[in-house]
Amino acid sequence: MRKGRLLRGFATLAVAAFATFEFVPMQGTASAQQQPTVTWGYFQGGVSSPGAIIGTQNSLQSTIPANIKFVQINSGVAALAAMRAGSFDVVEGVGNPPVVGALAARTPLMVVFAESYDGAGLYVNTKVIHKTADLAGQSIGDLVGSSEDYELKGYLEKNGLIDKVRVVPFASDSAAAAAYLAGNLNAVYVDFGAGVPLTNKPDTKIWTDAAKIAEMGYPSLNVLVVSRKLATDNKPLVQKLVCAVSVASDDMVGPDRAKYFAASAPLLGEPPEVAVKGSEEWPELTLKQQTEWLGEPGSDVAQSKIVQEAYLKSAKFLMDSGAVTSVPSTAQIAASVDPEFVYAALKGACK
Repeated sequence: MRKGRLLRGFATLAVAAFATFEFVPMQGTASAQQQPTVTWGYFQGGVSSPGAIIGTQNSLQSTIPANIKFVQINSGVAALAAMRAGSFDVVEGVGNPPVVGALAARTPLMVVFAESYDGAGLYVNTKVIHKTADLAGQSIGDLVGSSEDYELKGYLEKNGLIDKVRVVPFASDSAAAAAYLAGNLNAVYVDFGAGVPLTNKPDTKIWTDAAKIAEMGYPSLNVLVVSRKLATDNKPLVQKLVCAVSVASDDMVGPDRAKYFAASAPLLGEPPEVAVKGSEEWPELTLKQQTEWLGEPGSDVAQSKIVQEAYLKSAKFLMDSGAVTSVPSTAQIAASVDPEFVYAALKGACK
């Protein structure tokens, strides 16, 4: 996931603070007053997102027939629990474990767009760690229950280190990064946004990253989630949301991406230079890449890569970690993945 994703809360929700930034297009007009309000959760921190791009580009936001209230979040688990309670209509950048955990808690949600691969890395102190085996006996900080936690434990498992390393839980990526900067840890697995200040610390390097770990068989995916009620009751609006996200995703990998990242900084709560540096290497997915994960039109979404390789493996991870006592079936997971909005966009619905 893009930023904070907390595990402790699958059973009982930890207290989470939501700082609100609201942008309402066409304020004061009759058309705006008649439009529905959509509450959109997006992650705060040093990495931009399609939502943050949309929220700072009036021309793009105006394509969505709704009054959008952008709300900063720092936990995918907490945000999806809030969606279950009716507080969010849209949550973006949510990784595998929070989505599967929310489905286990019977949250009525729909996954409608694959926004990005996870952008995270294992930052290590090279004075202490010279080879992978040197991680044995070390404590590694990460955000427990997050996509990073899933990736890190997959990496440790593949390298025969799962029982030789202590994974230290933190409530946010930034807290884990701060512990590393303070010299309390020799290794930390955090997203690229939280890792920006780590790259300036002497003798620090990225040992591996999420893309390499995905190649080892533990892929993570950050997705756009909408409430099932919204997806059912207002399909035209959800289509407009998906279209706007697809345009924003193209902007994030285009030649002017630095301009969009800098403009999104106020929503992220970071200086423009931090937003640019934290976002420029983020592995964003575009509309053209959606079928790789969601399957081709007419195919069985239950057999898609997102269900089989991301969510079913994450379900096992949650069970093994004790985060949940039961997980949704393949059919239940597939019923909460709706690629039709992406298919429509690919057929020209966004023009």
